[in-house]
Amino acid sequence: MQSISANFSIAAFSRLILGGISLVIVVFTTRYLGPEGYGDYSAILAYLFLFVTLADLGLYTVLTREISKTGADEERIVGNIFTLRLAIILGAAILANLITFFLPYSQTVRLGILIASVFMVLSSLGQVLMGIFQKNLKIYWVSISDLVARLIQLGLVLTLVFIKAGFLYFILAVSISEIVHFCCIFIFANRLTRIRIIFDKKYWTDIIKTALPIGISLVFVLIYFKLDTFLLSIMKPSRDVGIYSAAYKIMEFGIFFPAAYLGLVMPVLSKHAVTNPGEFKRVFQNTFNKLAIFGWPVTFFAIVASGQMIALLGGGGFSASAEVLQILSLAMFIIFFGNLGGHSLVALNLQKKGMWLYMAGMVINLIGNLVLIPKYTYIAAAWTTVGTEVLVTVLMFVVIAKSINAKPEFSIFFKAFAAALLMAYIVFLLKDTNLLLLLLASFIYWPILYAFGGLSKKDIRDLLFWR
Repeated sequence: MQSISANFSIAAFSRLILGGISLVIVVFTTRYLGPEGYGDYSAILAYLFLFVTLADLGLYTVLTREISKTGADEERIVGNIFTLRLAIILGAAILANLITFFLPYSQTVRLGILIASVFMVLSSLGQVLMGIFQKNLKIYWVSISDLVARLIQLGLVLTLVFIKAGFLYFILAVSISEIVHFCCIFIFANRLTRIRIIFDKKYWTDIIKTALPIGISLVFVLIYFKLDTFLLSIMKPSRDVGIYSAAYKIMEFGIFFPAAYLGLVMPVLSKHAVTNPGEFKRVFQNTFNKLAIFGWPVTFFAIVASGQMIALLGGGGFSASAEVLQILSLAMFIIFFGNLGGHSLVALNLQKKGMWLYMAGMVINLIGNLVLIPKYTYIAAAWTTVGTEVLVTVLMFVVIAKSINAKPEFSIFFKAFAAALLMAYIVFLLKDTNLLLLLLASFIYWPILYAFGGLSKKDIRDLLFWR
């Protein structure tokens, strides 16, 4: 697990740097475009993200699992899955652009979707190659690629703001940076495994059968994770989309860390799921504890400091996003554990059961958004997201418990909750100060957690080395 620790530490550190760069990008973009322009910007990316996920078909998850097996023919697996993804994503891009003519989008938004289709195709191809880096524990190459691409995007955005460029140039900047990102990912991945265009009809058929339940599950997740932005874009003004998207952007940054860590833990869970159930349960519980220890303080801090965070991100024009962020912070916390549940289901080969759980979440989320958004707009979208995440995550843990009797122990969970609650009270007393001071004050969480018995010296060593 120490290799996982090293790779996660690199991923986390690079994410902090990338987060800072992305924050600057979002700050300049939101302030330059305003709520309406940023709403159109977010709507374009959310719309295309729907098709990216539809095209995934679970191939990324299956690739990671298949090449992690002992004796796997990595070059053949990667070549076939990469080629399959290429064929699917090109078809999805064409379909996405054709459908826009039947939606109430402006001509500017339609052109933006066309321009951003380059981003759609290349990000999908790059994403399927992530499994190579995770399997070989070379995640730092991904971090380098991300850093280069973000720096280029930052340079482009600053230039566009300086020359007072039009809206569509900001979409073009996204696609240009993704071209650079994909080139870096492809070159680095090719060093680990030769990537070739391979069309093996029988293998494609077999892999689609295996991946389809995961792919369908991802589609359902997408519908309740991104459809809210899409529905807002066709049911409400662009300003409402911008208000919601500003808060959503912060939540997306927060959920990266558990997703990145679970991506690295996934091969370990898959390895022990069948051969060593006892070790699977140990890794499962250890991961559950870490998610609780880090999830509670992040959630409470976002709730208390939402106003300062939104003010930094978008300025006065986005003040309504603070309430949205407070609600989405609860969803963010649940998503921490939803990642664990989802990866565990795949490791246990229970993806078909997971598919039905995600479908239930999709139905509830879709109905909730359709009924409530017309009256309550972005507030409805936020609360519907929370409710859906709670339902799906609880059901996933029930299925896992029945399958392998891996019931999480909640001692650390509640101690972390108590420590984070006290930390939040201290931060609340300082809420009228600046965000930096609030961040510094939040570090009181760690000695409080230690005092509550939520951390021992051994726990601290385990956290430091992620064992």
